[in-house]
Amino acid sequence: MKAVFSRIALNDLNSTAAIEFAALTGDLIHHPKVQEMNGFGQHLNTTRFQHSLNVAYYSFLIAKKLNLDVESCVRGGLLHDLFLYDWHIDQPVEGRHVDVHPQQALMNAKSITEVSSIMEDVIVNHMWPMGAARPKSKEAWLIQGVDKGCALAEFINQSFALGIKYNLSPMMLGFLIFIK
Repeated sequence: MKAVFSRIALNDLNSTAAIEFAALTGDLIHHPKVQEMNGFGQHLNTTRFQHSLNVAYYSFLIAKKLNLDVESCVRGGLLHDLFLYDWHIDQPVEGRHVDVHPQQALMNAKSITEVSSIMEDVIVNHMWPMGAARPKSKEAWLIQGVDKGCALAEFINQSFALGIKYNLSPMMLGFLIFIK
């Protein structure tokens, strides 16, 4: 289990970062509701679980450096997309997906763990500026930025994988020369 572009396996018992991350997520990461996110796509072929793991891990690294509430960042990042339905097909509540799914994620998060006020801010406001709600805490600002960065990283990672699989390197090279 790794975050996209990370060299650290999150189950590596020789890695201090992996051990610290596991201490913050251990009760959640194997929870059936959290694991259920593996059954839903998020960005291209990335599962919602993998995306949430990516957000949690990179938030962990940055929050430590910025002396923020690391636990709320990591746990909120892991649970920020804990809505357990395919929104393209069925959404349990009327409204725009960007506004509805954070509320559904918060409801599900509260059903499996205690949610601090910062975690709630992180989960409910992670879709800003596409969603109506704006982050209040530094931690929520961090997560909404990391969420977008991880979505971009997941897209890039899969785009390069497809380019290699279908030998699109001449076309990719041509595109890079064209945009330069």
